[in-house]
Amino acid sequence: MSVFDVLDEMDDLLDNAKAFPLAAHKIVIDGDRLRELVNDIRLAMPKEMKRAQTIDYDCDRIMKEAQSNAESIIRGAEERAKTLVSEDTITEEAKKRAHEILAKTKSKCEDTKDATAAYVLQSLTATEARLNELLNEIRRERGNWEK
Repeated sequence: MSVFDVLDEMDDLLDNAKAFPLAAHKIVIDGDRLRELVNDIRLAMPKEMKRAQTIDYDCDRIMKEAQSNAESIIRGAEERAKTLVSEDTITEEAKKRAHEILAKTKSKCEDTKDATAAYVLQSLTATEARLNELLNEIRRERGNWEK
């Protein structure tokens, strides 16, 4: 279950809570169920983080493969150019093409890393905001009970 699924379930718990007698703005919720949902969030967070790490790892792996492939293309182009023609233009074109491929791959990898970081930050921010809302609501409820 993802963090967002658990937060949706918390919303449902709050939406379906019964009003406190003589105080319509106050509700009665199942504290044990809310605690279970908070624990579910704690358990789900590492999954979200692990998924982000996997994306980051895959990006690094792709980058290394692309760099290796680009270097291989450069070497192959240089060898082929030497055997076929001794002109510098063919070798320069192959190097230029290999460098273009490497630059595009680096750019795509950086974009993926940036998107991953933004996704993780957005997820954490949304989770933190929702948890703060719930915590404030719980504190208000507790304060009402302590009066």
